Amino acid sequence: MIRPKHILAFVIALVLTSFLSLNAQAKPLSADAVVERSSVFVGEPFIFQIQVSGSENPEKPDLSEITDFIVEYHGGQVNTSRSVTIINGQMTQNVKQGYIFSYQLVPKRTGKLLLPSVTVHADGQRVQTNPVVIHAQKPSETEDFKLRLYLSKQECYVGEPVTLTVTWYLGQDVRKFSISLPLIEQKDLFYFFDPQVDFNSGKKFYRIPLGDGEVVGEKGRGRLGDKEFATITFKKVLIPKQAGLVNITPATLVCEALTGYRQRRQRPFGKDFFNDDFFGLGRQGVYQKVIVPSNTVNLKVYDVPAKGQPANFAGHIGEYKIQAQATPTQISVGDPITLTLTLSGPDYLEQVDLPPLDRQAQLNRNFKIPRERAVGEASGKIKVFTQTIRPLKPDIKEIPSIELSYFDTRAGEYRTARTGPIPIQVKAARVVTALDAEGAAVSNLSGSEIETWTKGIAYNYEDMSVIENHGFGPVSWLKSPVRFCMIVIPPMVYLILWVGLFFISRQNADPFASRARKAYGRLTSSIKKAQRTESGQQSYQVILNAFRKYLGDKLRFPHGSLTFNDVKDSLSTKGVDSETLENLKSLFQRCEARRFAGNSDMSNASSLVEQSIILAKNLENTLK
Repeated sequence: MIRPKHILAFVIALVLTSFLSLNAQAKPLSADAVVERSSVFVGEPFIFQIQVSGSENPEKPDLSEITDFIVEYHGGQVNTSRSVTIINGQMTQNVKQGYIFSYQLVPKRTGKLLLPSVTVHADGQRVQTNPVVIHAQKPSETEDFKLRLYLSKQECYVGEPVTLTVTWYLGQDVRKFSISLPLIEQKDLFYFFDPQVDFNSGKKFYRIPLGDGEVVGEKGRGRLGDKEFATITFKKVLIPKQAGLVNITPATLVCEALTGYRQRRQRPFGKDFFNDDFFGLGRQGVYQKVIVPSNTVNLKVYDVPAKGQPANFAGHIGEYKIQAQATPTQISVGDPITLTLTLSGPDYLEQVDLPPLDRQAQLNRNFKIPRERAVGEASGKIKVFTQTIRPLKPDIKEIPSIELSYFDTRAGEYRTARTGPIPIQVKAARVVTALDAEGAAVSNLSGSEIETWTKGIAYNYEDMSVIENHGFGPVSWLKSPVRFCMIVIPPMVYLILWVGLFFISRQNADPFASRARKAYGRLTSSIKKAQRTESGQQSYQVILNAFRKYLGDKLRFPHGSLTFNDVKDSLSTKGVDSETLENLKSLFQRCEARRFAGNSDMSNASSLVEQSIILAKNLENTLK
């Protein structure tokens, strides 16, 4: 039988748990800056983390003062650990709140580079991270790997598209490659576009992470000097925003190159998507990291000439044509006319604006033109703008020709494209008088008159058959939903509390046993969730954390940062066979390596999930 003191103990336990959590949140805030390694090559990506302690929801730090590196945010995650200690029947809960911000940094130059202190704000507190020094070395190309940049032209005008081609020459098999192109961070100098790729050409393509996006690389073959290479090539279209000499910083390639072979071992986690089969060798290789720089190229950008520039020139570069349509064409003064202007010209018209209609003298004289300019929709070499205009006076016969002045880079001179005039009919606006607002005379209302009820207040009468026996007893109580709930609910609540206290007492006696029983279910659920993550890197992280928690619950270890070496002896003692141990070791090595591999890993995430489930079953069969 549950006594009141048991219920009181249960409530006190809940209050103490909440109190412990509040104490954990009140701990002082601190933040540490951590790097994957302090010695890197220019163009080589590495992981930079800001590890916050004392809060689960800090504000995202401002890294704008980090100027010697390309900074790419890789997201954040809560890093809170909880533990319960029971000594002589007394339960102590320890909560360490934390959060980790992850970034990928790429050095832009050689030398001793400083990552300055970063300010972190959380829960009304403010702290500084420690500064970190990075030693950036200059990479060098090898005989087997070369990276080249090519420009479609060495000189151009502001607003004129230029194609940058990046070609990687490969003389050996590779895997896990990434390319850093610092140029794409210079968004104040260029607009950037990706050319269209024909995926139906029968060629082989690879999606290559680049900056905060990706590009499509085409596999082929090419010759450089007197040597034949396999190649991967991608292109970027640059449209300069300002004049001057632009020194394009070299790109950098980071890959793992084949250095030899060893006998293939049947491991479920030993195969990558982009590795031994690049040249169809079909053997398992030994790989070594290689970092290769590209050449440097320069682009001279000119301003369009001021001499001969038309007054209505709005920065259109290249050869253009313009067409116009209007609807409706029969209107009154002040009525709206939808004017559709279609520009056709060079590729990549996304940044091109509508010609300024208020500079069209005749159009501006006869029509009201809104100050807002239409945005337009671009499709290939065509961009369509829709603008509303209103006639200002009657008897206007046409919408005049609209001029578009442009600078023809081939001819080196300004030219003008024109639309044809559009005939319209404009009538004077009709004046609405008071007579227009008058309606027809209202006819007399007809209907029945209200009559007085002379019989007084009328009652509704019913016979004696409606009188029922409403006896009050236990049966009637059960028929009433309200009384039924009042009778049944209190015992049910009492029973639920008793069952809850019973299970709580069992868990308090051995809390780790309950975790161990549920460990396998949580592991398989987490592995399946890894299939729905946004990137391969996140899949590896989810699976690694899932196995750490599973092994920690089964072996009664803290699981926050478990390694294979931490659990190897315990698993062997419990009878886990050597093959399963070897597969688990391989899993830890691969997942821990992918934490710092960015988006460069091209492994098959779904295959990794299937292999993880097999490994989980083998472990559970031994440890259950």
